[in-house]
Amino acid sequence: MKPVTITEPATTLIDEEISLRILTNLPGIDEEKIRIDLENNASLITITASGTRVQYQKKIVIPYDVRFLKKRFSDGVLEIILEKTLTKSIIETI
Repeated sequence: MKPVTITEPATTLIDEEISLRILTNLPGIDEEKIRIDLENNASLITITASGTRVQYQKKIVIPYDVRFLKKRFSDGVLEIILEKTLTKSIIETI
């Protein structure tokens, strides 16, 4: 049996006015095998997904303070939506 390969999945970060949308390609993965962790006051998101032959792992530094809003998984694409919260830099400029 071949060892499981850890791969960094293709990921797109879309910066919208009030949210961040993250699209990650996870072909061959079942939804229940996906884990999403927000760390360091929501400034780092880690996506881990395990299948029978491949394991995906992606760490993304988030440039805003965010909170998890929702996720959707369809046809091997994970979509995560994070809501931007008021950041210190915005407060300082007001």
